[in-house]
Amino acid sequence: MPLSRYAVLWAGIFSLLVIGCAGDEVVTSKKSTAFRDLGNSYIHQGDYRSALEQLLKAAELEPRNADLHHELALTYKYLGIYGESLDHFKKALALKSDFPEAQNNLGTLFLSTGEWDQAIVCFQEATSNILYKTSHFAYNNIGLAYFSKGEYREAVANYLEALKLAPTFRLAYYNLGIAYEAMGKHEEAVDAYESAVSRDPEYSAAHLNLGRLYLQLNKREDARRALSRTVEVDPKGINGNEARQILRKNRLLMESVRQQAEGRSPP
Repeated sequence: MPLSRYAVLWAGIFSLLVIGCAGDEVVTSKKSTAFRDLGNSYIHQGDYRSALEQLLKAAELEPRNADLHHELALTYKYLGIYGESLDHFKKALALKSDFPEAQNNLGTLFLSTGEWDQAIVCFQEATSNILYKTSHFAYNNIGLAYFSKGEYREAVANYLEALKLAPTFRLAYYNLGIAYEAMGKHEEAVDAYESAVSRDPEYSAAHLNLGRLYLQLNKREDARRALSRTVEVDPKGINGNEARQILRKNRLLMESVRQQAEGRSPP
């Protein structure tokens, strides 16, 4: 057989081997995706242990998939298994260094463990990535870390930075209100909480804080309004129950609520 024919033959065999390998990779990828999809559906249902089982199966098939390690890290974090969560965050970032979402979520892990300075470093790395489309989350998280350290001015600065990027970000307004309260800036806190509920009229936690703050400032009618709204939007929840207890402890407020219900003007 001429040499050229041997070359053609071996080239054909090599092509078949490549196609076969490629086919195996496609099948493996599809299986992994199926496990991941099932795992993520369990996450949405709040069944994190079942989610973990499926994601681990996917990881056996694709051990170098950075996004999969990120999902595993988050699942372990939801389960409170912080050591495994940290390991998978590190694997995700080792495989994909340009991964601001993983940097931000690693920061939230450090928030959970009270490691504020390490959290801030992670969040700042996330915000420094120009391709990070939701960096307002990271700025809000930096604010939470600084607030936890008792550095309220830094917290406020970062909440405001988050709001520059996302002016309708209700959580940043809420956190801003808490920080202003801690600084004794009550009027600024009122404005922040009012901004939060204007963005989301059913934001019960912001209504509750607003009602408590108005009561502290002896603005009883404003307090009644905010606390009553809390009960209205969260009738069976924690915030609604707390607002109801505050109203019961303040007879004037309860009388105001009763008279309003009867169509009479409050005192």
